[in-house]
Amino acid sequence: VPLAIREISTKNQSVNFTFNKSKLLRELLVVISIGLFIGFLAPFGMHELPVFMSISYWVFTCVCGYFIYSPLINLGHKYLSEKFSAPWLRVAISSLIASILMSLVVPLITMIFFNSPINLINDFLHFLPKTLVIGGVITFFSVWQNHVKQQQQQLELSTKVIEEHASTTDTKSIQIEQFMSLLPINKRGQLLCLEMDDHYLKVHTDKGSHMLLMRLKDALLQLEEFPGLQTHRSWWVASDAVVSVNKQNRKMTLLLSNNLEVPVSRTFVDAVKAANII
Repeated sequence: VPLAIREISTKNQSVNFTFNKSKLLRELLVVISIGLFIGFLAPFGMHELPVFMSISYWVFTCVCGYFIYSPLINLGHKYLSEKFSAPWLRVAISSLIASILMSLVVPLITMIFFNSPINLINDFLHFLPKTLVIGGVITFFSVWQNHVKQQQQQLELSTKVIEEHASTTDTKSIQIEQFMSLLPINKRGQLLCLEMDDHYLKVHTDKGSHMLLMRLKDALLQLEEFPGLQTHRSWWVASDAVVSVNKQNRKMTLLLSNNLEVPVSRTFVDAVKAANII
């Protein structure tokens, strides 16, 4: 299970703030819906205008806002992540900057729709509180939607990894149980190593050893998914049975938990080193 949790943690790092077509369409749908809702309410004196005009203005404004807020929020996640670990704080900083820019854009949109004159400073101060509130609400809905989506992805990923790990664990358990069933009951225990002795296979467990009429390669096929490695043409060891690696000149041996020393032939030295079993 700890291995599965580490794997989930690693894979979850890939579930981050990305920008793709499906996300764009999903977020635009939310933004347009909010624009329709605000336009239908016709705030800030727009109830005197035709509903179609109010809705058109707000939908267009919200869409323009999206193309200001969304890139800045993505940039915030990219460049502020080292300084600010909390995602909501990066979103807040990015939204504040976006609201300032939006306060400069809204007067232009208002001029286009209503042919009104522009007074940059006064209009900026007039629209800034509104962009902070409305932009904040839209950003909240967008971030909340992404959060829910990411939680679903993480849940699906976690379930998949745990199921795969459980399946692998079940396979290993079945294999070792089948192999252990060949031993007398009093010799069944933790598998430590296999030793080929003439035509017999000597199976070492923490309960002792027993001879089976079996070839080593046949035993290894049965234990294919079990964690261990061959160290010699006549020896195989379980990974968790190794206590230490002993080297003397060019000779290498593995000391097991039952104090048995297992030889490592030159053919398998690289495999033992690569296994990093201790």
